[in-house]
Amino acid sequence: MTQSDKPERISEAEHAVMEALWNGGTLTAAEVCAAVCEQRDWSLATVKTLLSRLVQKQAIETRPDGRRFLYTPLIARSDYVGGESRRLVDRLFGGKAASLVAHLAQTEALSDDDVSEIEALLKELKQ
Repeated sequence: MTQSDKPERISEAEHAVMEALWNGGTLTAAEVCAAVCEQRDWSLATVKTLLSRLVQKQAIETRPDGRRFLYTPLIARSDYVGGESRRLVDRLFGGKAASLVAHLAQTEALSDDDVSEIEALLKELKQ
């Protein structure tokens, strides 16, 4: 996907719907609602509105299946996370990922396990 092919920004609410689709694959609106409605206090109508927005943003596709519609993600979760991560680092840390890690360390947001995982990842990247 090139920069111009990427869908518009996905809102926090739309992201919840995308997570349901990334976890479940191709789902109906009712299945998406089963995954997100109770925890977010949403109705099926809310989910259908969010699905419609995601179709317009070309983040998902829809196809009829009898009297219902099936929804499938058009963007991979890893691609979305990569783009959002890059935007975060660019916007808040001047494009420097090390500044993000330093900030997390200074605010004690990193556990000992987090530090160990980062160290292991860095060793792996250096090889």
